[in-house]
Amino acid sequence: MGGKMKIRSRLLLAAVLASTMALGACSFPVPTVQATQGSASPSSSSPEAEPSPDDTSTNGTGGLAGGFGSLNEACISVSATYWSISLLPMAGAMGGNPEDLKKLEDELAQLQGKVPDELKPHFEKLKAFMDSAGSDYSKHGTGEFEELSKPIQDWLDKNCK
Repeated sequence: MGGKMKIRSRLLLAAVLASTMALGACSFPVPTVQATQGSASPSSSSPEAEPSPDDTSTNGTGGLAGGFGSLNEACISVSATYWSISLLPMAGAMGGNPEDLKKLEDELAQLQGKVPDELKPHFEKLKAFMDSAGSDYSKHGTGEFEELSKPIQDWLDKNCK
């Protein structure tokens, strides 16, 4: 029993560290982006200097922020959900709890409607994969799971660092 508890606490520590690193990476670039957007002179007569509303939209699901209030919020939510999902293979190796999988599926379904349009098809495919895998955690460690997750990781790398 003590060995199992030790392994679980190591898994929890790894999950906390991974989440902290992912969330920390998302919190710093936004002020730079906002400062860049805010630094444009309002008296500029050049139309090319003004950002397009389509590029910075935070309303609805368009733009980089999707249905979130800001790119920072989108990065944190997408990152936290991605890291939770990516830890499923480790949870399975530890004899994961089906209730945890259900919570992740619910979180993914809730997030799915708010993500930027660019990520929607990837989250839809990932959710379909999770639905088909059910509580069989071993499927989450496969190449197919990694392939479905890669576009989400790429988006995080591109927009949240």
